[in-house]
Amino acid sequence: MSLLMLFRGEVPRHWRELKAEGLEVRSLAEGLPEIGGKFVVVVGDRWLAERLRVGYMSEEEVEEFFRYLKEALSRVSSA
Repeated sequence: MSLLMLFRGEVPRHWRELKAEGLEVRSLAEGLPEIGGKFVVVVGDRWLAERLRVGYMSEEEVEEFFRYLKEALSRVSSA
């Protein structure tokens, strides 16, 4: 299963540069991609997340999650 992070605006550069298997990062400005079979998180638009019946994170929460992912990927790559 893959994780699709959908940002309301432009995808922050550090998210675009994060390389992790199964992670897809897109902007809603590009249109709504296929979400079937994916764990989806909408960033910054709770109404849309509720409408699509997917996960939601605020911009602050997604930055905390980014730091967690970066640290976890660092541990995996150094092992």
